[in-house]
Amino acid sequence: MIDASQLLKQYESGKRDFSRVNLTRVSLKDFNLTEIKLWRANLAEINLDRSRLQRANLSESNLSGATLWRADLGWASLVQARCSRALLIHANLQQANLSRALFNHADLRLACLIGADLQGADLSGANLSYADLRSANLMGANLSRTKFTGANLAQTNLSHTNLDEAILAGADLSQATLSAVGRNQTRLTGSGVTGSRKINNS
Repeated sequence: MIDASQLLKQYESGKRDFSRVNLTRVSLKDFNLTEIKLWRANLAEINLDRSRLQRANLSESNLSGATLWRADLGWASLVQARCSRALLIHANLQQANLSRALFNHADLRLACLIGADLQGADLSGANLSYADLRSANLMGANLSRTKFTGANLAQTNLSHTNLDEAILAGADLSQATLSAVGRNQTRLTGSGVTGSRKINNS
């Protein structure tokens, strides 16, 4: 068993692998935890506000209800991580691997997700208003009831996604790929979106 103060002390001494640790409801905000490995860690309701987690490995970790306001997760791995109802306002997730992660009902307003891999991720009910998702890959993602108001979705891959009841008012979909969206494609028309392209809607 390890607590937050012990983790920080060991991290400062050079240790990086903290897989499977249990750090629920603790505060690690404003710390530099670059390249830390928290694979399969239980981090439910943890506070990581403004912490630096670039290139961290958080794959398969539990971040349900976590607070990551302005956290830097650039190039981090969160494959199959559980981030339901997490707060990630203004978080940096540029080039992060978020494939098959659960972000249902998460708050990602104003987050940077440029070039992020969100293939197969569950973003149902999440709020991505004014988020920057340029060139992100959302192929096969669940985007039902997701809010993209004013979001930048230019050059994103939205093929085979579920956009049922998604809100795209004012979103920029210029050069985005919307192939095989199916019946949900009709929900994009008249939503204030701009410049989307549809390829093979079969």
